[in-house]
Amino acid sequence: MREANSDNHVRTRDNISRIVMLAEALFEQSLVLSSRPHVSSIGSLPAPNDVVESLPVKVYYNNSDKKVREDDAKCYICLIDYEGGDNLRVMPCHHEFHLTCVDKWLKEVHRVCPLCRGDVCKPER
Repeated sequence: MREANSDNHVRTRDNISRIVMLAEALFEQSLVLSSRPHVSSIGSLPAPNDVVESLPVKVYYNNSDKKVREDDAKCYICLIDYEGGDNLRVMPCHHEFHLTCVDKWLKEVHRVCPLCRGDVCKPER
């Protein structure tokens, strides 16, 4: 029994040593990576205010005569259904979102459509 405990103790100590070595290697690698210049993707750049403000706005009307797909009657940023009178910003790709939701999205962090990743700063082709 004493031999088994001794073997377990040795294995545990070896495992701890490996974990410490791995942690040190990861820390060294994180220092190398953090010293490199930051490269961000196009999606993480905010859009200029003038570009966002130039995108068209429309008012949502809940027209019960017109069959609207349930998917099309929801803001995919806040996930809340549109209600009559809501202001929607229309993206160049024709996706629509609540004005306040998409303006915050575009002006603060992302310059791309939340659904299709189309860049709002590139002219339509």
